[in-house]
Amino acid sequence: MTQEQTVDKIFNDDEMKLLNVKPEWTEDDLLGQEGIFFLKDVAQKLQVHSSEFKKEARSIEKNGLDPWDVMGIRKTWTHWQVRMKKFAPYYRAHRLPKITQVDPEWDGNTLLSQSGRFYLTDVCEKIPFSTHQIRYQVRRCANPKEEYGVWKDDQYKAYLVDMERFSAWMKRIWLHGDFNGGRTEED
Repeated sequence: MTQEQTVDKIFNDDEMKLLNVKPEWTEDDLLGQEGIFFLKDVAQKLQVHSSEFKKEARSIEKNGLDPWDVMGIRKTWTHWQVRMKKFAPYYRAHRLPKITQVDPEWDGNTLLSQSGRFYLTDVCEKIPFSTHQIRYQVRRCANPKEEYGVWKDDQYKAYLVDMERFSAWMKRIWLHGDFNGGRTEED
């Protein structure tokens, strides 16, 4: 090939490297990289469920836009990939409150002593209540987010738990037997 011939540009400069997330990187270190990463590794480092990013990418796609251009995420064959140059500014601008992952080593008491937001499904794996029981109580309450620390979140499309409020509610019902929250049986 001579210098007069042009080469079709398929990859952008920042798309020519598939990189691994290094354990010593901070969130800012990761978001400052240029290259392609696997979504599962990026999500783990950011302590966000990868499903949240996938849902967002699918939503963007449903609106007729390309998630690769908008947020730097797409599925390539069987793996979701991240183009950090596009993803980092999108993530910083649209960052949802982080959902803390439940440590598999925690028991229910340890979990209830934590702070932050958790998925109700993860929380119910560690306590003697099912998600069905908790969701039923949430539907019966006028202000469950304030009273119980549990609510159906529109952005996440899931039930979330604010552990500090939820823990106080669990203590009230389990230790003090207040299963009706001040309501009578007829309510």
